[in-house]
Amino acid sequence: MSAFSRVLVTGGAGMIGRRVLTQLRELGVEAAVLDNLSGGLPMPETAALAVCGDIRDSSALDKLIRNFRPVAILHLAAVHHIPTCEAQRAYCLDVNVTGTENVLCAAENNGIGRVAVASSGAVYAWENNELSEDHSPLWPCDNYALAKTCNESQLRFWTQRTGGIGRAARIFNTIAHDDPNAHLIPDIAAQLRNDTGAAILRLGNLTSKRDYLHADDTASGLIALLRDNRQTIAYDSFNICSGIERSVEELVRGIAALLGREIRIESDPSRQRKIDRPSQLGNPEKARRQLGWTARMAFDEALSATILQK
Repeated sequence: MSAFSRVLVTGGAGMIGRRVLTQLRELGVEAAVLDNLSGGLPMPETAALAVCGDIRDSSALDKLIRNFRPVAILHLAAVHHIPTCEAQRAYCLDVNVTGTENVLCAAENNGIGRVAVASSGAVYAWENNELSEDHSPLWPCDNYALAKTCNESQLRFWTQRTGGIGRAARIFNTIAHDDPNAHLIPDIAAQLRNDTGAAILRLGNLTSKRDYLHADDTASGLIALLRDNRQTIAYDSFNICSGIERSVEELVRGIAALLGREIRIESDPSRQRKIDRPSQLGNPEKARRQLGWTARMAFDEALSATILQK
């Protein structure tokens, strides 16, 4: 991976970013991190250079790039928590859209020819079949998905302006034990750990199905995407997913079994999202074919690592 001897990872202190840094180090790649630490996780010790800063600070971003001189940027920094994105809509768009534009402009100003951006499986229109990059329509249905759809267009425009190579990673539901956001699995695990005896779980939408993969696999998928050397294709997008979906009820019963708990599930209207797609299943075939990447960790193994690892 000599072509990528130096990589800047925005959001590199996050759940996925810190794993990217670990894997890059194993490949002999130096990585710098820009992160405002709002997720609550510490700076990763594997970073060659770590800067606490905000992607909306264009001068700090430009200074970091000039000092570190990366040959590629992996842009992960974003507001991910969906309720926050809905409750603080302008803030979400400021970080996720304006911040992304700052990253791309800094790359352009400093002659960086390769940028990969974290998008989301949420950019697709609601469908009850496998979502594929080249055939499924896009139609964002919430503020987070709107921002990620915009990020893909921003990246495409950047490739057109600069002649650089841009890759968008449509990441599906990533899980790990150190998820700092109040997502579904941390919420379920916390309720089960705090109760004694037979537990009553109060959850929102129970029938929704999602495509889950472990953060270790997501990180390796992002690195595979960075390594895509097809010079003839300036912009491309890839699903980073497992290709298997699970319902909320399956998830709950799997967690309860791991913790040895008896449960009863109750639907709590206050926890229900007003906008929640019934299914979000990705097709990983393009990533397998073009990048040589597939998720290695089976769902049961990923769930066990998420729930049982301290």
